[in-house]
Amino acid sequence: MEAGRPSGTAAQPGPGCGSSVEASLRRLETDRIDLLQLHNPRMDHLRRDEVWDLLEDLKRDGKVRAYGIALGPAIGWRDEGVWGIQNRHLDALFIIHNMLEQDPGREFIDEARKRDVGVMVRVPHSSGLLEGKYTKDTTFDENDHRSHRKREWLVNGLRKLSKLGFLTEDRGMTIGQAALKWLLADPLVVTVLPNIYDDAQLVEFADASGTPDLTDDDLSRIADLYDNDFYLAPAGADA
Repeated sequence: MEAGRPSGTAAQPGPGCGSSVEASLRRLETDRIDLLQLHNPRMDHLRRDEVWDLLEDLKRDGKVRAYGIALGPAIGWRDEGVWGIQNRHLDALFIIHNMLEQDPGREFIDEARKRDVGVMVRVPHSSGLLEGKYTKDTTFDENDHRSHRKREWLVNGLRKLSKLGFLTEDRGMTIGQAALKWLLADPLVVTVLPNIYDDAQLVEFADASGTPDLTDDDLSRIADLYDNDFYLAPAGADA
């Protein structure tokens, strides 16, 4: 993460955060970190005023341009995210959010909008489901985190995916591109970080910027589908 001169880095909150920033600046051979994120801060970290006083000092001294929190590792951490947005002067929020996994992301974004906090999104393709390559027969290597999920994750995910065909029909757009366009339809989302596994996927996702924006009707249909669990009948009933 520190190879070259990246614009952002992550840190664990605590008394040593200041010295860690100084060490990072030396290793990066730069005098400023554009974005410093506290990675997976627990509630006690968020409540420690000295951590945030230090971040403000670093910002005032020009060593950090902006700071925020990166939530995870799972999609949860709802309480930490909402409390952090409401009680700390965050510049940025880094979350998991996608068409199939919208909570608690929707609540984070609503809170961030009230305070003009920029949102960065990872896992925009729901761990690959929204790439359009999986089938019910797909298997995962034992070292792949998806191999530890219940089979229902794949089966139900594919059933939900089948309800999103209107996003790609006669549009010259892949579902992977539509997933990115859905996120970027919200002006509060400043960037999306998809996982990229090969050159073809890099080209596909980069080309999303040249595809038509989703319409208000598209966005309403997606919201309705999500709010109604994609109108899925019990497993097997609609087979």
